[in-house]
Amino acid sequence: MKKYRFIAAVLAAGAAALSVSAQTLKMEPQVVGVTTYEASTAVNLVVVKPEIRLVNPDPSVFTVNTNGTERNVLSIYPSDARGAFNPEGEYLALGLEKSTGRGLGLSKAGNVWRQEYAVKVGLKQGKVLKVGKQKYTAIECATDKALTDFLSEADYFNKGSFTGKSTGKVGDETLTYAAYEPWSLKGDGKANPLVIWLHGGGEGGLDVSITLLGNEVVSLIRPQIQSHFTTEGGANGAYVLSIQCPTMWMGTAYGFGHGEYPSLYSDVLKSCIDYYIGQNPDVDRNRIYLGGCSNGGYMTMNMLIRHPKFFAAAYPTCEAYMDQYISDVQIQQLAEENIWIVQSYDDTTVDPKTHCIPTFQRLMKAGAKNVWMSMFESVEGIDNPGQKLFGHFSWCYLFNDVVTHSQEQSAGDVKPSNNGGGSVAPQGHANIYEWMNAQVLTAPEAPQPQNGRRR
Repeated sequence: MKKYRFIAAVLAAGAAALSVSAQTLKMEPQVVGVTTYEASTAVNLVVVKPEIRLVNPDPSVFTVNTNGTERNVLSIYPSDARGAFNPEGEYLALGLEKSTGRGLGLSKAGNVWRQEYAVKVGLKQGKVLKVGKQKYTAIECATDKALTDFLSEADYFNKGSFTGKSTGKVGDETLTYAAYEPWSLKGDGKANPLVIWLHGGGEGGLDVSITLLGNEVVSLIRPQIQSHFTTEGGANGAYVLSIQCPTMWMGTAYGFGHGEYPSLYSDVLKSCIDYYIGQNPDVDRNRIYLGGCSNGGYMTMNMLIRHPKFFAAAYPTCEAYMDQYISDVQIQQLAEENIWIVQSYDDTTVDPKTHCIPTFQRLMKAGAKNVWMSMFESVEGIDNPGQKLFGHFSWCYLFNDVVTHSQEQSAGDVKPSNNGGGSVAPQGHANIYEWMNAQVLTAPEAPQPQNGRRR
């Protein structure tokens, strides 16, 4: 009996010693960083505040779970509360390996960001974190609260809203917008090109970050695409303006439309653009470029029809303006515009055979000289080669800067190609952005009174 008591006492002492030497390190979750790419958003950074300062921790001992998905930790560095590197910072930023597939990051539900998003930081099984003489065998760090104050490339945009009259009914409509205005251009005293983007049907609402991140619109401010644009002074870059309506651009006074009725937002959108130009006199009025996807592609066509020769070029993508609602007179008008259409032949959401293809063919018959169409066979991943994406996502090609060719300028059958979208290099340019940059109006439409107000 004494022997068993002795063994029990030894085991108890060992357990007590272990409990003293092995502890749980507490960390407080601060914020996450979101990256958008192709057809998905993903958390790529987690910022935490440990209860004690950690010096050069080994990323291989940590594990991070975001929204139920285990993630590999690639790097750890000291930072401030917003994830910016600070060698004396009391926070830690954990850089994560990029996730693949949809739904691993913040997602949209009813055009708002998810209200709950679980993040948990821990130690890998069997790993120990040493801090001085202290050993930690576990980390306590978890949250499932809404992380709406996240870090993203949307932070580089200035946000605002504009209210103006509705079209087709009495009353006003309010648009939200986000503008990227690089300081290198803002203070140079030169005229700068303006690239405008109109969102698709899933990115409307009251939070313009949905528009910027839902379809990788932020790629327009990245160096690769910015380098294709030149200012009056010869610098590289362009302003980017993304405008969001509260519902869908295809909304009309008579319900959802495909071009048979004017959009509710026709007038307020033009007024918003005029307002922005008026507030930024360094915008080159001869070089305003308009584009959008799906719903936004519809609105792009709508604006070209309503405001001829205002935009130097247009780049509608999987545009949803049904060809049957474009009159012959309007085709003649559009034939005088500079347009580059992008779509995938396997799009089942907006059928190119009832939208952009017959419109392109009619424009060719009308004698259009600077109208082009990139028709891809399907949508395949650029970030993830070999991954086939939904056929409607042709904007993935646009935002990954791989739209390089057009179909032949012919009213004949199209020949879809995943090699840039066709076989012709429009005007000899290497890609759609270099072509866009070269388009300049000679007699721009005079700015109209802005029938609205900023909020």
